[in-house]
Amino acid sequence: MRDTRPQRNGTELRNTMLSSRDIWFTIHTTSGLGPAAAQKLAIALTTNGMSVDDLGGMDGEQLALATGLSESLSFALAHEISNSAPLADDEQLVVPGDDNYPNTRFLTANPPLPVALWSYGRRSLLDDGTPALAVAGSRNTSEELLELAHKIGSMAAQHGWTIVSGLAAGVDSASHQGTLDRGGSTIGVLASGTAAKGRHWQPESFDDVCVVSQFAPQEPWSGPRAMQRNSTIAALSDNVVIVAAGDSGGSWEMGQLCLKRNKPLFVIDIEHEAAPGNQRLISAGATPVHIDALEVLFTQANTPPEPPTQPSLF
Repeated sequence: MRDTRPQRNGTELRNTMLSSRDIWFTIHTTSGLGPAAAQKLAIALTTNGMSVDDLGGMDGEQLALATGLSESLSFALAHEISNSAPLADDEQLVVPGDDNYPNTRFLTANPPLPVALWSYGRRSLLDDGTPALAVAGSRNTSEELLELAHKIGSMAAQHGWTIVSGLAAGVDSASHQGTLDRGGSTIGVLASGTAAKGRHWQPESFDDVCVVSQFAPQEPWSGPRAMQRNSTIAALSDNVVIVAAGDSGGSWEMGQLCLKRNKPLFVIDIEHEAAPGNQRLISAGATPVHIDALEVLFTQANTPPEPPTQPSLF
């Protein structure tokens, strides 16, 4: 294999004083370098036996050779690294290699994970090796379906799974509360920065709750961010279940995302005016789940991978 590690010399002006955390955050903030490209970069570094620190000594041409990124992205990243300053202290921020970043999932997450995450509460939930079920559904739905979402959360606790959902009203809140009522744990993913907290659901304590966001702390909620948040919910989970989907909106888009990415997608098999999108998602390829056979959500999961030994990437 050709040696793709940078050959430094005295004429280079690359910024080699940045820490690995600084470089990961620079990857996060480089325009055009989203989660998919960052995951590709990380896999290439691991394959080549390199550390992210090596990027601090590369120019754009070397970076393209080492990572497989496009020339334009490689030169943009090299420029950003050259001009970056060390990060200010931020106890909520985690990047790959940090404790409490979902390192176990990072290289294989489907969809790819954001490189930078801000979180509070029981942050170890992000990387404790526990299988996770994402729950999605309408904000405005029937009491019957809210009870079903609560039951799914409760069953997750019984089976030793973590619930991941979006902290929204309706199905999200019911599933979060269901697992806590049974002694389980849950991850809530914000569509805003962490300064906004959860607008609809707040637990009594955060002993078994982690709240996480891919957006900087002061960023406000927005519709596009809610759609981006769906991808992160799926990335942090092994399976996704949709309790009640409309013909459009967040739950419908979650279903489309999972079908497109071949993410294990389960949809409650009901004909209900509060869930007009469910049968359409099932027809498109989602696995139907009868309300009396919810165990399938926890028995057909892929076995979560064992946490790897610390790779050279970190």
